[in-house]
Amino acid sequence: MAEETKAMGKDTKFLCGVAVSVYQNSGDPNAQWAYFQEQKSAHINLRLRLSTGCMTDFQEPGTNTGSTFEAKFPKLGPSKIVKNTRIGKASDFWNLYERDIQLAADIGCNTFRLSIEWSRLFPHRGQLCQESVNRYNEIFDCLERHNMEPNITLIWFVHPQWFQKMGAFSRRENLPVFVEWCETAFKLFGKRAKLWTTFNEPGVAALCGHVVGNHPPGKLLHFREAGIYLRHELEAHALAYKAIKALPGGDKAQVGICHNVFWTEPMRGGPFYAHVRAAVGFGNRAWGNETVMTYLKTGVFNYSVPTGRPVHWEDPNGKPGCDFMGVNHYARGVVGFFLNPTSKGPKGLADMGYPVYPPSLYRAVSYVSTLGVPVYILENGMPAKQDDERRTEWIDGCMAEVEKLIDDGYDVRGYYYWTLIDNFEWNFAYELKFGLYEWNDDGTQERRLRDGAKTIKTWYKYAPDILGKKLEQRKRLGGVIPEKQRQRNELETEEEYLRKEGFSEDHVEQFVAQDKDPIITGVY
Repeated sequence: MAEETKAMGKDTKFLCGVAVSVYQNSGDPNAQWAYFQEQKSAHINLRLRLSTGCMTDFQEPGTNTGSTFEAKFPKLGPSKIVKNTRIGKASDFWNLYERDIQLAADIGCNTFRLSIEWSRLFPHRGQLCQESVNRYNEIFDCLERHNMEPNITLIWFVHPQWFQKMGAFSRRENLPVFVEWCETAFKLFGKRAKLWTTFNEPGVAALCGHVVGNHPPGKLLHFREAGIYLRHELEAHALAYKAIKALPGGDKAQVGICHNVFWTEPMRGGPFYAHVRAAVGFGNRAWGNETVMTYLKTGVFNYSVPTGRPVHWEDPNGKPGCDFMGVNHYARGVVGFFLNPTSKGPKGLADMGYPVYPPSLYRAVSYVSTLGVPVYILENGMPAKQDDERRTEWIDGCMAEVEKLIDDGYDVRGYYYWTLIDNFEWNFAYELKFGLYEWNDDGTQERRLRDGAKTIKTWYKYAPDILGKKLEQRKRLGGVIPEKQRQRNELETEEEYLRKEGFSEDHVEQFVAQDKDPIITGVY
C-alpha cells in the first residue's frame, strides 16, 4: 500500500476526516471573494456618444471624430450574496484553530483537509506575510500533536484580489504566477504534508463565475469564457504538478486535483420528457465531467458551448500528472417535467434542493476510478437546518457506500466530511448548515455537536482499521476495474438500495438509470 495511507502506526489506515476551507471559516479582506461580496446582481453601463462625424459609423472612443462617455451603476439590484450577508470572521478558525482541531479529534478524525490561502500569505504581490507563515506552521503543529494527516488544497475558489485584477485564470499569461505560488507554498510547507490538491472544483469556479454569476467574477451566460477559464485551470494543474515534483521532496509528495462529480437525470423517460432529456444532456456537458476526465486521461481538452465555437486544446506535454483524484460529491440532480428539481429516491430533497440519495456517491467514485489512480472523497455532506435525523441517515448511507466501494475493489483511500463547523457557504452565506458542529453568526463563537452528526464517531472509530485492512486486500487486485463490471456494480448498488427502502420491482426498474453512463448524458 502506498506510503501516504500509513498515516498512523505500522498498519495501513483508511483516512477519516473533515474538510475545512480557511476562508469560509475566517474570511480575509485581501481575497477576491471579499470584494465580490460587495457586488450587486445588476451592472448597468450607460454609454453616451458625442461626435462631429457620421453617427452611423462606429468610431473608437477618444478619436477626433467622436468621444464616448461611460457611466457605470454597479450598485443596482440585489446582492450576489444571500441577504446581503458579509462573511466577517465567520467561525474564526484562523484564531480558534486549536479548539476546532480538538473538535475534529473528538469525533475520531485521523486526517484534516484545509486550504493554504494565497491571499493570506501574499496579501500584496511579491510580499510574503511571515505572520501568516507562522500561523500555518502552528496549525500544522497542532494537527501533528493530534496525529492527523494534513491534506492541503492550494486553490479553494479563493485567490488574492491583486491576482483577480490581473484576470486570474481567464488569462493564460497569468499561469506562471500561479505556479510560482504553488512552488512557494511547497517550499514553505512541503515537509508538513504529503497530500497536495491543486484545485478544488475547477469546473464549478468556471461555470459559477462565468455562466451562473454567483462566484467571481460574476458573469452571466459567458459559456465560452467558462470553457477557457476551465482549460487554463487544468493546464495550471499540470504545470504546478511538474513544478512541485521538481522541488526537493517533491518526489515524496502526492499531488492531485479535486472535481465535483455532479450530473442530472430526467425524472422519467418517454416522449413527454424529451425536453428534459435535452436540458440535462446540455447541463451535464456544460458542467464538464467528461471534459475534466478526458483531459486528465489524455491531455486533450474539449468543452462544448451552446453558441459559438467549442473550446478545444491539446496539451503539448500530453497527459498531465495526477497522483490521486479527489471527488467532491453531494448528489446527482433529478429534473422534473417543468425543469424543476425533484427526487426519485425515498428521502426527498435536501435543503439545497438536491435528492438525498447515497448510492450516487458510489457511481461518482466509480466514474473517476477509470483514471486509474487512488481516489479520496474530499467532500461529502448534507445541509440540514431543522431535520437533523436526515444527517444521520446521510452519513450512515454514504459511509456504507464507501465500504461497499472498497469491497468491490475500488481504490478509495480516504473520506472527508463537509464540514466540521457551519460556515460561510459562498453565495448562500450562512443559510446552509452542513456542519457536524452547529455554529451561528451571533458573536458567541459557540460550537455544539449535532445529534444527527454523532453517528460519524462510530464510523470513524471503526473505519481506519477495518477499511485499512480491506485496502491491503484490494492492493492485490491491481489495475482498473473492467468497464462492464464497473457498470454492473453501479446498477446493482442502486437497485439494492431501493429494494432495501421498500420499493417494488416496477419502481426499481423505473427509478434506476439504464444508460451506460448517465454522468455524461443523463439520458436513459
